Amino acid sequence: MFRSGSRLGKYRLEKKLGRGAFSEVWKARDTVEGRRIALKIVPPATAEAYGREDVEREAQIVVRLSHPNIVAVRNADWIDGYFVMSTELAKTNLADYRGVRRSPAVALRVIRDVAAGLAYAHRLGLLHRDVKPENILIFDDGRAALSDFGLSRFASGMSQTFTEVGTLGYMAPEQAYAKPAFASDVFSFGLIAYETITGRRPSWPFDWPPERIDTFNRNVPAPVRPVLRKAAEIKQNRRYVDGVALHRALERAFNKAKPKKSTDAARKLRRKKTNQSPLVVQAELFRRRHGARLEMKYRCHRCDGPIAESMVACPWCGTKENSFREVTAYPVVCPDCERGVRAEWTACPWCYGGRFEGNGRKPRPDPKATRDCSRPGCDGELRPFMRYCPSCKQKTRRIWTDTELPDRCPRCRWSVSRTFWHFCPWCARREPKAGGFVRSKS
Repeated sequence: MFRSGSRLGKYRLEKKLGRGAFSEVWKARDTVEGRRIALKIVPPATAEAYGREDVEREAQIVVRLSHPNIVAVRNADWIDGYFVMSTELAKTNLADYRGVRRSPAVALRVIRDVAAGLAYAHRLGLLHRDVKPENILIFDDGRAALSDFGLSRFASGMSQTFTEVGTLGYMAPEQAYAKPAFASDVFSFGLIAYETITGRRPSWPFDWPPERIDTFNRNVPAPVRPVLRKAAEIKQNRRYVDGVALHRALERAFNKAKPKKSTDAARKLRRKKTNQSPLVVQAELFRRRHGARLEMKYRCHRCDGPIAESMVACPWCGTKENSFREVTAYPVVCPDCERGVRAEWTACPWCYGGRFEGNGRKPRPDPKATRDCSRPGCDGELRPFMRYCPSCKQKTRRIWTDTELPDRCPRCRWSVSRTFWHFCPWCARREPKAGGFVRSKS
């Protein structure tokens, strides 16, 4: 219907985000308010085919909802025959969100957000009917919110013969037979929760345990597991009756899962007494010697080895899927690599994709910087092992070295420790069993 740069009322269209059977969704700029929003556009032909009242129903439903975990509608109007709704602009949706695959903590936080939004809608008597990862939006602050209530109906006036709802793969059995209930949304939530945690959605006949149950048990606290399992029960009478009951049970389970101080002390004591693997001993020894200097104050979510925010990969297990969103000491987080950045920077120094508008202030002198940007006219400062200048995005050309790391990676030539590391943390190269990293002659 449109192309980038088109004007629709006060909105300037910038990029198409998606297209459905009834509408297009665009990233747009509100030229009056000076902000970027998501714009849902229903064409005149669809409005004529379904009627003005049916097209307006979604806006009438969602405008009544006010909750941080439900996408808010800013404005709805008819413009040149098009029905237009403007909403908050999200970073991505759950189907494309890499953060949940990087960190179990992020995945569990998203699950709690979705449960809270679903409980709010059900408390008002509203069924969603199409809960799926594409309809769960993720915002820059990490918040998850339910969107697309276009297929919703209030329970009091629900038609028992309305069947054009739901998405195969996430639809409850009773909903497939045109008998949706609040428990149908709960079932969709249960499948999404399992898929978010394990990366694999349960499939028919939904026998328990599904595939990757070991991953589920490892990443989900024990009190929370039965709640998520009950949500995904195939029989409706075995599930939670609605999102309200689900949310209450989930919050009680998370409260039970909170570790107590005495429990933490006992666990640490048991850990000291148990025999540790050679890898754990090796990683801990390296952390004591070099961890403070390399800022290895975080733990890899896969192997629990010490890592630094500047590292592309874990030097112990090689995973690249670590998120620092919840633990970084920086005030802002890069939405691409989920590492910390300063508010004055205009680019992420850790990844290729991260570019920002910044707060417009000149960066203060960085006490941890050891080198200046090599681009003429740029006054950017670089901390050790930064890959890009945070001011101009100039790629670091000089090799980063460290006097206490005597070896070099044969691929990137940056300093590594052949004695301790199994992977190069700067380029993720695996060390061969023999003749691995090259020892520097200098």
